[in-house]
Amino acid sequence: MQRNSQSAAEALLNLLLDRFEGPRPRTRDITQPIDYTMVRGPAAQDEFHRILQDAERAGGVALEQARIGRFTGEFARVRLVDPDSLYKFLVRAPATTTADSAHQVIQAAIPDILADPYFQEIEQEAITAWKSNKSFLGLSATDVDTVITILRLTHGIVHLSGADIDHRTFSRRIVKDSKALERVEGRVAQLLTRRDPALAGEEPREVLQASGIVRRAHLLQVKGPLRLFSGALQIDGTGNVFIGLPWVAVQQATLSHAVDYVITIENPTSFWRYSTEIDGNYLALLTDGFPARDVLSSMAHLVRAARLTAPNTPVYHWGDIDAGGLRIAAHLEDTFETAIRLHQMELELALTFGSPLQSSKGLEKLANRPGQIGQLACWLRSGGAKMLEQEELDPKTPMFSALVHDQS
Repeated sequence: MQRNSQSAAEALLNLLLDRFEGPRPRTRDITQPIDYTMVRGPAAQDEFHRILQDAERAGGVALEQARIGRFTGEFARVRLVDPDSLYKFLVRAPATTTADSAHQVIQAAIPDILADPYFQEIEQEAITAWKSNKSFLGLSATDVDTVITILRLTHGIVHLSGADIDHRTFSRRIVKDSKALERVEGRVAQLLTRRDPALAGEEPREVLQASGIVRRAHLLQVKGPLRLFSGALQIDGTGNVFIGLPWVAVQQATLSHAVDYVITIENPTSFWRYSTEIDGNYLALLTDGFPARDVLSSMAHLVRAARLTAPNTPVYHWGDIDAGGLRIAAHLEDTFETAIRLHQMELELALTFGSPLQSSKGLEKLANRPGQIGQLACWLRSGGAKMLEQEELDPKTPMFSALVHDQS
């Protein structure tokens, strides 16, 4: 949108104060060249000059002309003379004043949280940035209420105990707004990973789920020779279908016999199709994206049960061929403490059916991993890499997929 003459003049004057408030030491006067392309037409230029000349008469700035300006009436640059006078002219509070006010508001609102040295350090960092007219987490001192909300939510997650909790329930309990966490989840995740660099996840939702904040308390969907006799639950295998179980119940389950393989599947549609279209002696588990902590714990319990019966039972993962799909696979591999074999996640399939890669976030770290995950991450970082959503493919058994891959 084209800026009018008044906003252009005020922007120019505010820029002088922005530079004055910056943290760099100054050895010369602050001046700013005047760009007349921001002002269109004689009338707009007259208004532009009027505002600058008013600021000069107020004592805040000095206008300087080049030699040619004596004939054109244009000014070459504006120089800051008295910051206090310019603050008054623009009706603008100095950044230090605004930051100090924000500091007082934060201190009064969350003294208990600031007793934690980590959160005290974060608050001091914000105030320091605001005093230099810089943003903190992309927020200015006028956004102090949002910063307080972020600190409250982060503190609540850090001190979360017990089972996973739905993100809206958590948000409502902590800040009395069920949607607050959704609005600031990226900033909260940034503070969480800063506190704990080992926290799993590259995307904000992954970090939150790894911290116990889940989008929904979903059931673990499973197909296989599951055996569970507990209270009202009497299960001896899922037959030709899959079932959904509370993660607490899964922790008591065993397998009635060994399976040929375990397969984890990222997305619901592909899991449902695999479970209903693929016959065989296997254990299939739905991750449903990046699995929540308790669901992941239940999955690990069943993987251990399968490998306890047959220690060499292979574990496969079928997901999207992209950075997110590989991050999920890596998280599963770390949790299961066994090598993951990728299923239908071959580069040939991506090249044939895929589309341009949308994000490479996290691939650099994944490329250093051993095994198939590291190999695919290296390829995804190459120039000709493509992504592929797993729903594009029909389900196949790992044995059939491996055979096709070997023949290609």
